[in-house]
Amino acid sequence: MSKEFDRRVTDFFAHYQDRGMKKWAGFFLSDHTARLKQAAAKSRWTAPERTEMTREECDQVLCLAFSRHQPVTVQLKELDANGARPQEIAGFVAGYTEDQIIIGGQAIDLANLRHVELLTGLEGH
Repeated sequence: MSKEFDRRVTDFFAHYQDRGMKKWAGFFLSDHTARLKQAAAKSRWTAPERTEMTREECDQVLCLAFSRHQPVTVQLKELDANGARPQEIAGFVAGYTEDQIIIGGQAIDLANLRHVELLTGLEGH
């Protein structure tokens, strides 16, 4: 019986092809995915809740920024799917229409403005 066992073991290892890391992929992926989700949740930047401004207040700050060629940061009223504020938009006021303003090359509906703030220290760039 021992010779038969030895032959089977020898035969097994003579023809065995190790799949390497593939055999661990199922374990690695679930643990790795869970850790990636945790890291993403921790590192997810959330915009601070700024004081909501009236349309007139927003217009005043935007006009001042446009005339001084000074950058602004804008917080929108909209929320993402998780109920969080999207990242604020920062840049120079490049132009405007009756219903939109162009900041940093992005058209923004004036009705969607929540807070506008002048950025200091970056004037004239």
